[in-house]
Amino acid sequence: MLLFVSATTLLACEDEWFVPLLPPPADSAPVLWMWVGAEDDAPPCIDGQPPKWEGWMVDAPEGLPDTCDACECGPAACELPSTVMANAMTCPGGSTSIVLDAGAGWDGTCAALPSPVQPDDVASIVYEPPTLSPCTPSATPEPPPVPARFVRVCAGNTAQEPPGFIPCMQASSEGTCRNGLTRHEFFEQLIDNRACAPCECGPPAGGRCVADVGLYGDSACSDRMDAGLPVGLGETACADITSPLPLSAMRATLVEEEPGACSPSVAAVLGTLERREPHIVCSYSEIWWDTP
Repeated sequence: MLLFVSATTLLACEDEWFVPLLPPPADSAPVLWMWVGAEDDAPPCIDGQPPKWEGWMVDAPEGLPDTCDACECGPAACELPSTVMANAMTCPGGSTSIVLDAGAGWDGTCAALPSPVQPDDVASIVYEPPTLSPCTPSATPEPPPVPARFVRVCAGNTAQEPPGFIPCMQASSEGTCRNGLTRHEFFEQLIDNRACAPCECGPPAGGRCVADVGLYGDSACSDRMDAGLPVGLGETACADITSPLPLSAMRATLVEEEPGACSPSVAAVLGTLERREPHIVCSYSEIWWDTP
């Protein structure tokens, strides 16, 4: 795509220009006039003449930025465990368990089992720990703006000096300028093929999450079978069950909830800035501007 650089993305420029100290050599090519600044501020060529060239001068002596705006990661929320395992043997239990699964994304509300587990089949329960959800990365940023200024070059002569322009001449066929002149390169087209790598988040860490999963002898979660066994992150707990009630439902709550965090990735700049249709002119004086 073609790059359209607005005035807000251009570097600030001085409106005053250094007065030329070197007159054009007597045997030089016809004099050109060059103006550099924000595109919206560019004055027309004298006498209504069309510009000889227009383009963009890229100011990046050390190269374009290779990173985008910083990525961010949302919090890693505490998530309830959705399963418990019932075993016919006391803790630590045997090799065969009945997995009771409330389903992914369970919000902890009362979840009745399709078929109650009879008391003779339940001697212990293994409680799974809560977990931290993945962090949500921020949106992919835009690449940094190209530090470029608009250039307008007009044909003319030294007797007609348009305000704000400086006198120039075209460079040699090798792109060089004679001693005492300053070389300026600009391009008619800047095609921005750059993009930022999508933001990503590393694994969640930190935080504190403690879940209490209650077991009930009825499908409405009114007759609790256990006294409660809070389980934290990274923990797996086993408790013996002696209730005469069948295991019919379960309900869970987070009794402690402190979200974790993730490390964001660095959004590197991918792709390149294409510079097309170059032009080189040699000015009879330096161009002076402010560098922010």
